[in-house]
Amino acid sequence: MLKLLIFVLILITLVLMSMFIDGVMELHKQEKEEKKNIIRDGMEGYLDRTFGFGTFTIFKTLLDADGHTRYLVYLPKYEWFKAPKYEWYEVYATQSGFKHEAIKG
Repeated sequence: MLKLLIFVLILITLVLMSMFIDGVMELHKQEKEEKKNIIRDGMEGYLDRTFGFGTFTIFKTLLDADGHTRYLVYLPKYEWFKAPKYEWYEVYATQSGFKHEAIKG
């Protein structure tokens, strides 16, 4: 009788644990989707629309001679079994929004 009780308790524990893990995984997936749907303003929003969400990395912030802020941004391009190649861009604000120019290295 005791063995049957222990067996039933183990089954109940496994079912509850699987429900908990399934709920945590669903919550993680939902948070990941919500993070992708965030619309950012300013320069980050421009870079998200231009290059894709989160694919760029801001390397350095620069001030030019006129006192305007410019950003050096790079995009890694991955290929199988090769070191990543980086594309560099200079992003700056204009009166009509943001613009970017490729930098040759």
